[in-house]
Amino acid sequence: MFRVPWWLPALVIGSARLLWPRHSWAAVLAYHLLCLMGLRGPFNWGKVGHAWIPIMAAFAMLPLILLVPHLPFFPRDQAIDLLGRWPGGLTSWAIYSFIFNVAIEEAFWRGTFVREKPWPAYIHGAAFGTHHWVAAFLQFGWIWALPAFLLPAAAGMSWAHSVRRTGGLGVALLTHLWVDVALVLLVFGQLR
Repeated sequence: MFRVPWWLPALVIGSARLLWPRHSWAAVLAYHLLCLMGLRGPFNWGKVGHAWIPIMAAFAMLPLILLVPHLPFFPRDQAIDLLGRWPGGLTSWAIYSFIFNVAIEEAFWRGTFVREKPWPAYIHGAAFGTHHWVAAFLQFGWIWALPAFLLPAAAGMSWAHSVRRTGGLGVALLTHLWVDVALVLLVFGQLR
């Protein structure tokens, strides 16, 4: 519908978090609405090829995340507060992440943005990591800002490269789904 500059998602998330600090879901919905407004297709699956094999192996290993011992640095109180304010708690957050977050982010950041911006993959990764940095800083504090930028930036770089290499969103969608499932399982394991 309209061209969304790379910095606007971070600004929307930051503004929504500052306006409604106790309702993170408002920032998530505002961010996803902005991404939807910036979509321009067409979107296709692309050539997944032999990538199915390691992707399926990675999905099969997901339950091992539940074996991660309790991490002393995990922001347990902030996570409990965040999920307690999310309508429906951990379960609805997980469902929303798996169905909407993955599809909307990939369609916007890789399906629209990578196609329209001929930047190197690392620039796409940095743009993707920026809104994660803002969200983590405002929710969990400065100590989580750097990892919240670096991990999504590395993933975004990889996904931008994969979209260009395969000609579609298939690999990026599947691996992004894996990352979101892994995150939900890690949070669940740390909170039980």
